[in-house]
Amino acid sequence: MKINLGDIIPTSTLDWPGKVVMTIFMRGCPLKCPYCSNSQFMEVEDDYEPADIEKVKGEIDKAKDFIDGIVLSGGEPFMQMGAVRELAKYAKSFGLLVGIQTNGMYPDRIKELNDEGSLDAVFLDVKAPLKQGPYLYASGYENGDEILQSITRSIEICARLRSEGKLVYYEARTTVLKDIADMPEDVAGIAGSLGCCDSYVIQQGRPELAWEEKMKGTEAIPRNELLDLARTLRARQGLNIKKLVVRTRELGDETV
Repeated sequence: MKINLGDIIPTSTLDWPGKVVMTIFMRGCPLKCPYCSNSQFMEVEDDYEPADIEKVKGEIDKAKDFIDGIVLSGGEPFMQMGAVRELAKYAKSFGLLVGIQTNGMYPDRIKELNDEGSLDAVFLDVKAPLKQGPYLYASGYENGDEILQSITRSIEICARLRSEGKLVYYEARTTVLKDIADMPEDVAGIAGSLGCCDSYVIQQGRPELAWEEKMKGTEAIPRNELLDLARTLRARQGLNIKKLVVRTRELGDETV
């Protein structure tokens, strides 16, 4: 089996809180988020040569005694469901945990992999309030109905699986930049839609890493403003979120 492979980080403590994992980046994504910091994995170029999946399995073999699990990232890993399933089952054969970072465009594949016993954690990018205008702008996608239906269903599936104890961990993340989820009502709307969620991360966008040139000319939202957003959100009642985190370049993760 072949895989459109981006990169492999043998050990990471950043991609799953409290765990040491191997992070495997896969190429290809249906979205074109203007601020994407992994734009090198956004597309599969015409001259790209897919890797043999045995190469990736070999890397898991080397690291299996030193890691808690693997995290499949991208790009969008669920675009390559065959490779996702193969790597997840292989990791599980060693008793490793399996997590996936996803943009939520493939909700049924989340459920399918979990039903097969091969998915322990979902790290779900929720890019904007669940409204067509903001979501189309933040995602660079053309079909508003399709993307909203997909992300809404992904949220519903993750929340239900977590509440039923079928997921070990469910984290939602929103990257905040100028005019993208940068208002209190934006993050409040997102947080209120997440259901049973272990952690909601308000993440500092890094315009200097964006692939879209006009985005590169903007400035990152300062840490103090992100903390204010989080504190305003924390003061609200009725959120079913266990942990609220601000993630910045300066200080990493801070629980609010």
